[in-house]
Amino acid sequence: MAIMEEFNQAISLSNPYINAWKRGGKKVLGYFCSYIPEELIHAAEILPIRVRARDCTDTPMADAYMTPTTCSYTRCCLELANRKQYNFLDGIVSCNCCDQVRRLYDNIRYKAPFPYHYIMGVPGYVSDTTTHWFKHELIKFKQNLEENFQVKISDDKLVNSISVYNKSRELFKELYMLRKQDHPPISGTETMNIISAGVSIPREQFNELLTKQLSEFKEKSGVSDYRSRIMLVGSMLDEPEYIQVIEDLGGLVVTDSLCMGTRYFWDFVDEKKEPIDSLAERYLSKISCPRMTDGQTQRAQFLMDLIKEFKVDGVIFERMKFCALWWAEIFMLRKKLKEEGVPFLDLEREYILSGVGAMKTRVQTFMEILE
Repeated sequence: MAIMEEFNQAISLSNPYINAWKRGGKKVLGYFCSYIPEELIHAAEILPIRVRARDCTDTPMADAYMTPTTCSYTRCCLELANRKQYNFLDGIVSCNCCDQVRRLYDNIRYKAPFPYHYIMGVPGYVSDTTTHWFKHELIKFKQNLEENFQVKISDDKLVNSISVYNKSRELFKELYMLRKQDHPPISGTETMNIISAGVSIPREQFNELLTKQLSEFKEKSGVSDYRSRIMLVGSMLDEPEYIQVIEDLGGLVVTDSLCMGTRYFWDFVDEKKEPIDSLAERYLSKISCPRMTDGQTQRAQFLMDLIKEFKVDGVIFERMKFCALWWAEIFMLRKKLKEEGVPFLDLEREYILSGVGAMKTRVQTFMEILE
């Protein structure tokens, strides 16, 4: 089987890799946010996977517990939990990333409990004090994993896990560097498939597969039949089909600022310091999402840097309906892009791909403006 076909299989909820892992008697924990340190879970010899809800089509059961003004990502996750479609998980880990995800965690504990639940506090800004506090949150999480799963997370195991995940970050960056080319050998749709697979299968296996796939990409002819180079910016997006709509209209997605994209892997964990210290510093100081109240200037500069590096013609904001954090963030980023003369399109969306006709009309018009 071709590697890209394996990645495409891996993005399903319970994929062959997870099934094989479970048959070996091993545990799987789902996590809801990129601020959760996967390395700690991995060091406990547990498989961490990002909780997604791609199989969701509607949310009748979740709507009874969460209001219609709650973002559809959280309602879809609760819906699938109610339908027992996450039953392959041995537990969930969340954090105070936003109010809606916090309420999702509460509702899952009430309505569809798992054998293990944990919620971690993440500070809302970066300082020496908050980094020190967050370090102790990570220590508490480590101790909780050890107590509940009867494991010992030694420093050696944690150092190894950091190395494994830093290798993934290195490979993801190498993948993105290929997209800087005038004729990139990989589309935005394929990139999203790869990242989605990365957060859904054992990381050592993923690193081996991506290393081989990168060699194939380097020998592949690049994409030339596109109209404009697009950057995607916004909230939770794990749906390759959404990107495919844009690319079918000639907008080649060459980079992004997404929590399932650059913001997930861009920053490395320092392997020379004490592992817990390094994890606390990396996860709190990484390229942030709008939950971090002191990070807007950093995020705007990151956006502008990527626009220049990847020769972006226009930015598409994908704003999930009722995501208050991203509504405020995009308001400020739009001002920055206007000042810099960068064209942009603001698209409101639901987690479930819908309204494709209207989306196509707006993207098509944007492509014409960019030309």
